[in-house]
Formats: sequence, C-alpha cells, structure tokens
Amino acid sequence: MLKLSFTPLSTTFPTKIIPLRLLKSIINTSSQAPQTVQQNDTTMSTNKPLHKLPPKSAYIHLPFCRKRCHYCDFPIIALGSSSAPEEDPRILNYIQTHCREIKAASLNSNPNPSLEMVFFGGGTPSLVSLVLETLSFKFGVSLEAAMSMEMDPGMFDGGKLKELMELGVNRVSLGVQAFQDGLLKACGRAHGVKEIYKAIDSVKACGVENWSLDLISSLSHQTPEMWEGSLKLTIQAHPTHVSVYDLQVEKDTKFGVL
Repeated sequence: MLKLSFTPLSTTFPTKIIPLRLLKSIINTSSQAPQTVQQNDTTMSTNKPLHKLPPKSAYIHLPFCRKRCHYCDFPIIALGSSSAPEEDPRILNYIQTHCREIKAASLNSNPNPSLEMVFFGGGTPSLVSLVLETLSFKFGVSLEAAMSMEMDPGMFDGGKLKELMELGVNRVSLGVQAFQDGLLKACGRAHGVKEIYKAIDSVKACGVENWSLDLISSLSHQTPEMWEGSLKLTIQAHPTHVSVYDLQVEKDTKFGVL
C-alpha cells in the first residue's frame, strides 16, 4: 500500500538562492569529461574504505496477528483468539531467535553509541521486555530514545500499555484503518469501532502524548461520505500524527482473488 504521512503543522520554506560563484563551479564540474571505468576503479582503490557508522536505531518486527486482513501480503502468523499471546510457543521461539541474532550482530565501533530510536512493528506487542533487555545489553538504549509501538485496537488495555510505558515506550501507532464497522469487517480487520474508541481512551488515559492514528483509503465500498466521516472522527481524536495508506490490491491476498 502507498503511504502518506503527515503531522498537523503548517511550515513555509524560504526559496534558496544559489550563489553565482557556486553556480559557476557546478557548471564547470558538469562540463568535465566523466571518468572511464578503469580510471574510476583506480581512484576508488586508492581511497581508504568508508567508515561504517554505528547503528542509531533498531526496527523489531513482531509478525503476529489475531487474523490475516484481506489486503495483507506480509508473512505473518495468525494467532486466532488467543487470550495470552505471550504464552504462545510460536511467539516465544521467534523472540528467542530474534534475541540471538541481536547478540550475534557485529559492532563497528567500540564503544558503540546508544540507540536513539527503537520501533516495534506488527501490531501485537509481546515479550517486548526481553527484546529491549537484549538491545540494551548489546547496543545500549538512550534514556531519551524515541520508542514506538504499533498496536491494534482490541490487542491491549490500559494495564498493558502502562507496562510498555514503564519499559520506555513513549509513542503509539494505532492501526484504526476506518471508523465504520462494515468496512472493517469487509477488509478482515479483527477489531470493530467499539474497540477503536476503547483503544483511544486507553492511550489518552495513560498519558501517551505522542501517538499516531492509521487510516486506509480506497477501500472497496468506501464512499466519499465514509471517508469524510473517518477524517472527521480522526480530527476529533486529536492524534499528534496521522498516516494514510492508499489501498493497493496485491495478488495472493483475499482481495486479490475475489
């Protein structure tokens, strides 16, 4: 799906004027004959290898959902209606493997600077503490790190969110997608509008100041009035960020074979 992200902020960018001397330099440089492959290879071989910068961020994907959405072509594991995903052996095995890979990662500098950003994607927050402990041991995690968590309505409550916040999570990305039960059911989402409002209430009650709301446009049977309604309800929820995904039907998905 194509993604459009925006933050409710108006910014004016001044026009940048290129100084005449710099413009002449650009013209002179572009007029020079390009190096041959042999010349370029010689130049590259005499230079020192580029310094590999140490990592400043980490993305951890948790590919577990209650069910597969009709537009989803990602490799996931559908857990069904399991009430305790942390006890599912498939998740435990995945997390343990992930942690082994983190521990085996090579470091490009010593000491390595702490991570400044950590993002958990997938929508089902499970065994996050073990991953964060491993990241902190291997790379270090800054006390001021931006730590985001993708979460689906119906997959957490206030208690779960507070536990994540105590671990350092300070941003939530909420996968709402639409504010109409019919549309949510038609695209195979596991939650309904009731769960959406509960999730938004939990985010606000827990004091999450930085949170994002995801929507999907161009859904089948989505009328302009429905889209306008979702936008109005999104504005009323007052998220700090909104991401809009324009639906693209992929083959081998349920939408793709209809």
